[in-house]
Amino acid sequence: MKHRTSHYTEYLIMLIFQTIIRILPLKAVVRTADTIAIVFTAFIKPRSKIALKNLSQAFPEMTGREMKKIRDMSYRNILMSSFESYKYMFLTKKQKLDHLIVDEKSKDILLKASQNGKGCVVVGGHYGFFEAGGHYATCHGIKSAYVVANQKNKLTEKLIDIPREKAGILVIHRKQMTKLFRALKENYFVALLSDQNAGRKHGIFVDFFGIPASTHKNPAVISLKYNIPMLLVNTVRDRSDSTKHNLSFTEVRFNDISDSDYDLEGKVKALVQRYTKMLEDQVRNDPDHYWWIHKRFKTRPEKKESFYK
Repeated sequence: MKHRTSHYTEYLIMLIFQTIIRILPLKAVVRTADTIAIVFTAFIKPRSKIALKNLSQAFPEMTGREMKKIRDMSYRNILMSSFESYKYMFLTKKQKLDHLIVDEKSKDILLKASQNGKGCVVVGGHYGFFEAGGHYATCHGIKSAYVVANQKNKLTEKLIDIPREKAGILVIHRKQMTKLFRALKENYFVALLSDQNAGRKHGIFVDFFGIPASTHKNPAVISLKYNIPMLLVNTVRDRSDSTKHNLSFTEVRFNDISDSDYDLEGKVKALVQRYTKMLEDQVRNDPDHYWWIHKRFKTRPEKKESFYK
């Protein structure tokens, strides 16, 4: 395909950024990201109105000052996690495991899911360093894949995809359903983020913090239709050491839904609601980890005034 001049410029900037990230120690990367976030957002607060609107819906009991504090901490976590997503592509197995802490129960759940031979659907949201689970799994010999969005600039897309795959993470772009199902047949753990607005055509409405939210349903459809196990990953940054993350994996059970009298659409909605509620519980525990800047409630069930007026 033809590339514009801007594509080459973006590629060069990204290459320089990636090189710096690769050279710096992990602690320096995280501290740099945190410092940039603090300084930058002191003057410019991107999507502040959206973040505060989302927070007012999720936590109506909070004061404006409390919501602004969470918004500012969310900025910091977003940037630190974004920088880490690049750095982890170049870390050794030992370096990763030194910074990813997983409880024994979660280790057992992960091992059990890897032994069924069907693969596994891993759901999560834009919450914490959400790529950590895939890196942890690959360190223990579990094949992992990320479903990612397509980028307009294919040069920068390859700059991210190639080192990711060298780090052991299979990259599946949206709409590559054949590749996704092949990965599951090969016993991959396939991670899908399921908390962004999915529109009226591709989403299903379930409650998220008490308001109907259009939510991606593919994880539920795949698990229900092919009886693929499902896990929810939770990643919380350590309060005493910002370079470390506490990971946990929870099985999302759906046998009761599969055996119910609901039709397929009803079963899908019930399962989407289940893991969306589980994500909501995570966010309630650590609201500063969530990416409140997204227009989560953009699409309404009926055509009426926008939530973000």
